[in-house]
Amino acid sequence: MHALPKHELLETHHTKISLHHAKADYSYPTIRLPHTFSALAGLPTKIYQTIHGGALAFLVVIAPKEHAAESSESSVLT
Repeated sequence: MHALPKHELLETHHTKISLHHAKADYSYPTIRLPHTFSALAGLPTKIYQTIHGGALAFLVVIAPKEHAAESSESSVLT
């Protein structure tokens, strides 16, 4: 992963938002990350919506790996 100073954004990839069709008449947007981030799959994630430079933007926050096990255990217990 890349180490960044606080509050600095690093553009990592250009892509288009595609539609995933889960079943008839139901689709949702999908954003693909570069394959170098495949280790992030399955980790608990929070997505925040904001505005950046006048455009719609999303901040994706991935839980540290040590918290992933705790998060899955607590979701099973509740």
